[in-house]
Amino acid sequence: MNYEFSITASMSELVWFPDEWADEYQVHPNFKAVMDWLGISVPVSDIYERYFESPVNSGHILVFEQTSDSTSCIVLDTYRDPLDQMDVIRLGWRSKYEDREIRRISRKFYDECEFAIRYQEGQSVLSEWLREELYPRKFHYQTLFEQRIKRYVNLMESSNEDK
Repeated sequence: MNYEFSITASMSELVWFPDEWADEYQVHPNFKAVMDWLGISVPVSDIYERYFESPVNSGHILVFEQTSDSTSCIVLDTYRDPLDQMDVIRLGWRSKYEDREIRRISRKFYDECEFAIRYQEGQSVLSEWLREELYPRKFHYQTLFEQRIKRYVNLMESSNEDK
């Protein structure tokens, strides 16, 4: 049984600035805990930088999986709505099993977000989001943007997926 989580929050929730007067940042410890628990690595710095360098009315669905046949994944919807002033993204993850630890980590991530908007968990929270046949999605705002789903497979050394 898969168990899924979906969070709507600001893009800035993925990173943490240890020194508020410096430009250096790290992956937020709560998001790092999610990645570690699922055994999936996400290039947060690259995504964060690219997000703010990209024009509005752009951004794809990014799916990160441990292996190509893995049921666990981390998903980020990086679409930049032209009218959004808080840099809101949707992100989520799927765990192979429903266990208390991933639920605790997920809720902690959401509860400690400065700009948290929505939290969902259940067995089919990401199903519509991950349906390949729904893409490309079309967004019209002065120009047409076709959002695609992009999948990335990585191998992280240790995985807690079997816990």
